[in-house]
Amino acid sequence: MKTYTRAASLLGVLLLSGALAACGNDSEPASQTEPTGTAATSGSDNIEEPATAPADEASAGDKEAGAADASDSKETAAADGKTSGDPASGDKASEDKAAAGDTADDKKPAASGGTDSKNADSKTADAKDSASGSTGAAAPDIKPADKAKQGKKGAGADRPKTENFEVAGAASTDNVTGTLQQGYGYAFYAMEGLKFDAENNLLTMADNPDYYATITPLAKGYGLAGLRTEGQTALKGYGKASELKGSQIPAALSSSRLFMSAEGNGGAGQFALWETQSKGYKLAIHMPEGADADKFAPLVYASLSTLAD
Repeated sequence: MKTYTRAASLLGVLLLSGALAACGNDSEPASQTEPTGTAATSGSDNIEEPATAPADEASAGDKEAGAADASDSKETAAADGKTSGDPASGDKASEDKAAAGDTADDKKPAASGGTDSKNADSKTADAKDSASGSTGAAAPDIKPADKAKQGKKGAGADRPKTENFEVAGAASTDNVTGTLQQGYGYAFYAMEGLKFDAENNLLTMADNPDYYATITPLAKGYGLAGLRTEGQTALKGYGKASELKGSQIPAALSSSRLFMSAEGNGGAGQFALWETQSKGYKLAIHMPEGADADKFAPLVYASLSTLAD
């Protein structure tokens, strides 16, 4: 019995040892799997680190490539600038200048307006100088017609629109057509080759306006003494004025009661009184020195002799 009990106890010990051994073998693989799992995790960490490192390297590579491209672009721009002779800053400066130029152009109209106004005034002054005879300092001022004192157009205009006149020149007598002109308060025939400006009482040579005459209707009460003094003043710039008499007066105006003339280097100036039955007219004639004087003189004398009111 004791033997059986010991055998059973021994058998139990053996079985327990076997069971423990079996349990030890089973637990050993489990412990072995843990390092495997740890290695996998570590492997994952090891994989991520290489993946991150290349990305940084690629970024750095991209930056280097970008820097290289920028450098190439700068070199290309510099090369283009050298080829064209204008650096990039020069282009910008040119654009700024162009913009400034555009701004200046925008502002120009106002300045240009002032300049145009000055030019217009200058042209008007030049026209006046031309009409008043730049070559004759004694030429009277050309003044606008005083319509209130002179009267309306139509007076003395009850005549044919054109008439033929015999005009005696220096070498011959010619048949010239005159066209009726209406001034304010008077009318007359302007011979062919002359032009009349009623607004300024101005009769000029069509081809050369430096040759001209002014017609000024006189108010009642005028006197020869006062006109004679005025004539001397008006002709002073030409030289010493002398009063012509009889045959010295141009034939067409021979009935004039006062005819004064002065000659000098600037040409000839003449001052005369012409009278109709109801009115007197002050005539100022300006003839610069030149070939046109012989042509203008007989035409203007013949025209002025036809004054009527």
